[in-house]
Amino acid sequence: MPYVNIVTTKALNTEEKQELHQSVLDAAALLGKSSAYVMVHLQDQAALQRGEDAGYCAYCDAQVLGQAPQDACNAFAKSLSDSLARIAQTAPGSVYLSLTQMELCYMDGRLLAPRKA
Repeated sequence: MPYVNIVTTKALNTEEKQELHQSVLDAAALLGKSSAYVMVHLQDQAALQRGEDAGYCAYCDAQVLGQAPQDACNAFAKSLSDSLARIAQTAPGSVYLSLTQMELCYMDGRLLAPRKA
């Protein structure tokens, strides 16, 4: 765990999708999370719009097991937001990111215990 859901209005090619996936893995490492358990859902060409602006925009929802220090969360958000803005070619202020730190998470029906930060 974490699970990262990314939605962007831009059509991404295979190389951009791979680069974005690697960016998620790199950002997860800033939270102390192993890349072996990172799950990424990527939806491009989404019907998503920010205000009246018709330019590219993106939304990222990240859910992680356990609590991470605030500075690690900030580093994760900055790293992933910067990569997403660059790859999806969004205007400034057009990448929204939410981060949920969960106490309970199950894998294959088994409760996972959070690692101590």
